[in-house]
Amino acid sequence: SSRDYNIVTAVRFGPLESLWSLIMHIPLVLIGFSPDVVLGSVIVVLGYQTWLHTELIGKLGPLEWVLNTPSHHRVHHGSDAKYLDKNYAGILIIWDRMFGSFQVEEERPRYGLTTDFDSQNPVKVWFSEIPGLWRDIKNAKTGRELRGRLFGPSGWKPDP
Repeated sequence: SSRDYNIVTAVRFGPLESLWSLIMHIPLVLIGFSPDVVLGSVIVVLGYQTWLHTELIGKLGPLEWVLNTPSHHRVHHGSDAKYLDKNYAGILIIWDRMFGSFQVEEERPRYGLTTDFDSQNPVKVWFSEIPGLWRDIKNAKTGRELRGRLFGPSGWKPDP
């Protein structure tokens, strides 16, 4: 939600981030990966993603085709319409290219949310979407609408 894009953006985490990470990585240990390898991989990914949060590094030539770069990641944090829901890559941008979620940085993104949020209180920021999500869940008229509200892309609306 930050309107600024810098290294601090890389180290902000939500209150449930650790729990979510644990839930997502336990299956790797259960199927036989060493806990040290799983933890080491998490550290490598987080370390790699830290340097992406800068406006000081421009385009990186041929590396842009394969790796997530600062240019690609700036798009991910952009709130401009063409930058929404783009460039999810951790390290390899090829996945975004394959799945159609890739967008090249064409101009400096506007950072932050599509609707400004005027609080610096992290608790308010973390949970700001919950009331609207709850309202959408309560007002869903069909199972299809409920699935769309929960799992559809940003701004999903039911057909009239």
